[in-house]
Amino acid sequence: MAISSPGAGPDDLVDAAAGFDLGVLLEQRGDVAGALAAYRQADDCGDPDSAFNLGTLLANRGDLAGAMAAFRRADDRGDAAGASNLGLLLEERGDVAAALAAYRRADERGDADGAFNLGGLLAERGDLTGAIAAFRRADERGHPGGASSLGLLLERRGDLASALAAYRRADDRGDADGAFNLGALLAEYGDLERAEAAYYRTIERADSEVAEKACSALEKLHETARG
Repeated sequence: MAISSPGAGPDDLVDAAAGFDLGVLLEQRGDVAGALAAYRQADDCGDPDSAFNLGTLLANRGDLAGAMAAFRRADDRGDAAGASNLGLLLEERGDVAAALAAYRRADERGDADGAFNLGGLLAERGDLTGAIAAFRRADERGHPGGASSLGLLLERRGDLASALAAYRRADDRGDADGAFNLGALLAEYGDLERAEAAYYRTIERADSEVAEKACSALEKLHETARG
């Protein structure tokens, strides 16, 4: 995508598109300094994608103030991912109200991450109804974590059948937490064979902490089967 700032002429559109493409190419080649310069040029022409990529590179380099400004420009130009990433930085700063607003803008633009982040923040604030709705939107957009988080809240509400279905969707999308939660719920249902398979999938996908939890759950599962 390459759109201009208000009042910009066709040359600005060309410059924005060329700057963005050059930035992507340089970034792929490992020339971060060159990519930054190219994205800045295209960002100056009003390109939202370049502002977003610039923000991502700056965040990776630890320039959070610069990243926030770039994500804000992307958000101002209607970029969904820019709004979502802006929300993350605002949340890290403790500006929860502004983060919520940014996540809502991203969600309204159809962004799966925005809906997921909104759900997480609403859940932390105790708005479980709003969180379920947000996680459901993230899930409908194919977000693995959205499905897994939706399942947790549905399980908490006692809707085990819907929770199981949500965990299955998360698991099908390769989510480690979804596989673990699926295994735990299947074990409660007494479906030890499928629970065991879900825990093994968790171990294959997860970081060390979640993998350790799955290993412990497997041990308990095997003790139950032997008993």
